[in-house]
Amino acid sequence: MIGLAFQLRDPENLLGKGVDRGITCALIPASTPGVEHGRRHDPLGVPFPNGPTLGENVVLPLDCVIGGAAGVGQGWRMLMECLSAGRGISLPAQSTAGAALASRVAGAYARVRRQFGLAIAHFEGIQEPLARAGGFAWLLEAQRRTTCGGLNRGKKPAVASAIAKLMSTELLRKALDDAMDIVGGAGICRGPKNLLAHGYAAVPIGITVEGANILTRTLMIFGQGAIRCHPHALAEMEAVAKGDVAAFDRAFFAHVGHVMRNAVRALLLGFTRGRLAYTGISGPARPYAQRLAWCSARFAFLADFAMATLGGNLKRREALTGRFADLFSWMYLVAAGIKRFEAEGRRKEDVVFLRWSMEHAFAEMQTAFVGVLRNFDLPFAGWLFRGPLTLLQRLNPVGAPPRDGLVRAVAEAVATPGEARDARTGPYFHPSDAGEPLHALERAFRLCHEAEAIERKLKRAVKEGRLPREKSAALLERAQQAGILQPHEVAAYREAEKARDEVIQVDAFAAS
Repeated sequence: MIGLAFQLRDPENLLGKGVDRGITCALIPASTPGVEHGRRHDPLGVPFPNGPTLGENVVLPLDCVIGGAAGVGQGWRMLMECLSAGRGISLPAQSTAGAALASRVAGAYARVRRQFGLAIAHFEGIQEPLARAGGFAWLLEAQRRTTCGGLNRGKKPAVASAIAKLMSTELLRKALDDAMDIVGGAGICRGPKNLLAHGYAAVPIGITVEGANILTRTLMIFGQGAIRCHPHALAEMEAVAKGDVAAFDRAFFAHVGHVMRNAVRALLLGFTRGRLAYTGISGPARPYAQRLAWCSARFAFLADFAMATLGGNLKRREALTGRFADLFSWMYLVAAGIKRFEAEGRRKEDVVFLRWSMEHAFAEMQTAFVGVLRNFDLPFAGWLFRGPLTLLQRLNPVGAPPRDGLVRAVAEAVATPGEARDARTGPYFHPSDAGEPLHALERAFRLCHEAEAIERKLKRAVKEGRLPREKSAALLERAQQAGILQPHEVAAYREAEKARDEVIQVDAFAAS
């Protein structure tokens, strides 16, 4: 079957609904006479059925139209409804799994790979990107569950799905960038052992399809959200379209009250940094839920102000609407992260992932808020936003990047084997075949982690003067003879070193 959306014309008005009927969707059997297909595009080496389909003088029965005669002209609505659901499922799932794999590979490799006699997982320069990869994987899983939960209940959340598609593909791109930086040469040398290169090369596909991210960010999220998610704007527009003055007055004065309430809430919550907000949440997530309420009030007030002052010009201020979309998107991810943490029973091992994700998200919101205020180029009042209000936003920020101690905690969790790490990287496929590169990496990861305790014994003996200053591998026999290590510890250390050496080797091929 071939899915086709097309402009339908009915020159003889056979359907009795006019000549130009608009966009219509049809399902056409591929064997229909006149249809030419079979050519395929090559999207960055990732094979999927995508290519040009041609047809000339193709005759179709009305049954091919989705919905029959009643479906004629309904194609745009069908496309948008399918897109609003589909964007919340496939690409967010793919991106979440990709980010989890990236964090898992990077965490294992950082524990296996050594430099200056130490696993690189202990270097702060490695811990920073490793924490980002792990934090994004945790947050994307929260977003995926929240969005799919709405879809599973039969909703068609166009704005939430647009956010899910945009943020999941963008954060996957960042997670893979970080993972590639960590694995270094093992990431850039292609071959069977390379676990990241194909995913890294394919990232632009997700960025581009189902609504390119530039379009989604600058036009769709805030452009649609400002109407769909507003309690009064749509009612005002419908009243104007119908010429219903009474309905417009009700919606307009309710809108004015809404703006005033948000202004007061933003002011009070700003003075207390959200502590006055009642959220019904306790425990580690409470301060983040309160801060989210503060950001929500400030966002709502600025959004209403932008709509009122810029009017129709707002849709042409794409840089500004893009910053509003950033705010909206990060608030959605914060809400999803809090929801996941609460729904899973506030697990102790999740606290560092929650804290890192929330701090990173609020830091991104801070950047977006400053960007919005600095770019309100309004006659007479622009100086107020660019000057005093921007200064106030900097003096009382909604967030700052995660502190180094929190970064270390997340990186350590990602680079330590065990149930906690497995839970953070999700129920994804883990190969059991010893010949699979991921299986070999995971095995070396566990062995090297266990061997660290043995190495600490050797270093302590060297420090105490019981062993000479040599590399640990050269001290094994002496350590066993001196009773510092047991035979099984020597065997375990040698097995770990052998596994380490095998997985850090990259593929090499004969010169052609």
